[in-house]
Amino acid sequence: MNNIETYKNKYKNNGYFIVKDVFDKNTINKVISEIDVAQDVQKYTDKKGNLRRIERLYDKGIYLKKINSSVLSILKKIFDKDFTIFKDKCNSKPPGGEGFFAHYDGIFLFKNNNGKKEKGWYKYTDFFINVLIALDDCNKENGTIEISNAHSGDFDQLLLNTKQNGTPDILNNIEQSIDFEPIELKAGDLTIFSNTCPHRSKKNESSVNRRTLYYTYTLLDKGSYYHEYFIDKSQSKNLTSKSLSGES
Repeated sequence: MNNIETYKNKYKNNGYFIVKDVFDKNTINKVISEIDVAQDVQKYTDKKGNLRRIERLYDKGIYLKKINSSVLSILKKIFDKDFTIFKDKCNSKPPGGEGFFAHYDGIFLFKNNNGKKEKGWYKYTDFFINVLIALDDCNKENGTIEISNAHSGDFDQLLLNTKQNGTPDILNNIEQSIDFEPIELKAGDLTIFSNTCPHRSKKNESSVNRRTLYYTYTLLDKGSYYHEYFIDKSQSKNLTSKSLSGES
């Protein structure tokens, strides 16, 4: 893998970077086929009834497992650390599919099964890396992700930048004060970014799908929280219906 130092510097300076041509067309097509028939997954629709995302799918097929293994290897090379998957989803944005408000990932409060307030993802650990894998070409017309430079600060400091309504949505004045870069990707490309990078996306105004895998990883030596996360999500007493999703 080339450009390791370039990726490291971009992450240090901006909190995100793009890795081109990671997965070939055959692998992407196989992954899409596995997603289409995956069992024991959680599906969500948007206000119009369009499929919005599928969760708990990273190990539901041979090629899906290969994707995760490859990403773990890439993260090891770039960050010199071992990672483990924390959460996973396929964002499905068909023609007309809704976008996402500007938000951090994991910066929100939720009520657990006992009604106690917990600090979003930071209940589990405090370092998260997102990896977005393009299953289709992603561009401005079909609502590609837009990312801004990572914000510094701990959970409590970053929470002040959010609407504090059970979601990690960023305050309008904060959103208006920062610049977002539309991330143009070809199928098989990756975007790797910190959970503290504000990000958003617009509606899919095209006639084609804009599907992505969106995985989040944590440091292996800090523990594995994949199953605990999804249990907490299902039991959360937040009034917002997507309480632990990290989405608008």
